[in-house]
Amino acid sequence: MRLFSAGIRRGHEFEAELNRVSKYLNANGIHMHKNHARRTEQGIYLEGEPFDYEVISNGVIHCFDAKECSGDRWNLSNAKLSQLNNLLMCRKNGAQAYFLVWYRKENAVIRFDAELVRQKLADGQKSLTSKEGTKWEWTELLTSRSGTAS
Repeated sequence: MRLFSAGIRRGHEFEAELNRVSKYLNANGIHMHKNHARRTEQGIYLEGEPFDYEVISNGVIHCFDAKECSGDRWNLSNAKLSQLNNLLMCRKNGAQAYFLVWYRKENAVIRFDAELVRQKLADGQKSLTSKEGTKWEWTELLTSRSGTAS
């Protein structure tokens, strides 16, 4: 499975790729779904999603929000506090909870655990480099095992 398709409008490439991963995982017995904002029947926005994706793989729940970064640093103002709080609740209840950031210039997907983001914000840090997180590969979702960090 290749990373990132051509022809997708800017800002939505990563989401489109994760949706392809979701389709593949679901076809292979692993549950992944995208959360959506709440809207009325007329399409009026009521409330944003708690975070972007949930995956259940071999007894491990992954909850994450996907972000794109065009520069060398991911601005932590893009980590919405409501999303961070929801991810921290998931972490408290045993889920792997994190932000996935696609650094476009490096073509690298980096995982920042929700607790790390909380700590950096509390310390007054404004942004994160890819070196401050952990490189992430979608295949990690295939091999999750209960009781292990993935």
